[in-house]
Amino acid sequence: TAAGPTLLFETPARICLTGADFSAKLDGAPVARYRPTEIAAGQTLQIGRVTGGGMRGYLLVAGAIDAPLFLGSSSAFTMGEFGGHAGRAVLTGDTLHLASEPCHDALPACEAPEIAREWQVRVLYGPHGAPDFFTPEDIAMIRKTAWKVHYNSNRTGVRLTGPKPR
Repeated sequence: TAAGPTLLFETPARICLTGADFSAKLDGAPVARYRPTEIAAGQTLQIGRVTGGGMRGYLLVAGAIDAPLFLGSSSAFTMGEFGGHAGRAVLTGDTLHLASEPCHDALPACEAPEIAREWQVRVLYGPHGAPDFFTPEDIAMIRKTAWKVHYNSNRTGVRLTGPKPR
């Protein structure tokens, strides 16, 4: 999210970068997103800071990263303190081992989707919309306001900045 790691590959690997553009470089040369990239042992992948739209980038590794499965995923859920490499999020200095899961041939080349800086989202009227919480004017204001995403947002919740409801 927002900025990526620098990774030294001690073994050959095939990767693909997706999501937001992080201006990734392999030994200083640009790496295209949404295209398989072969990496030789000893090469360094540097994933920089996000540019343009979006906030998250994804590094796909052919054969997977060797991490235990928890609830069917090898991802870390840091708020719940489970899953992931060594039962936590990856830290600087960690060594990640590649698994040898069966993988398919690369898909045909495709165009990267446009990742916009502005979105329209649908608002559903829920139980907190009752007059005890929001007035009809508040609901109208919520629907017509161009909100900004607060820096303290994550995958489990997005905080918005904008006018306060009455």
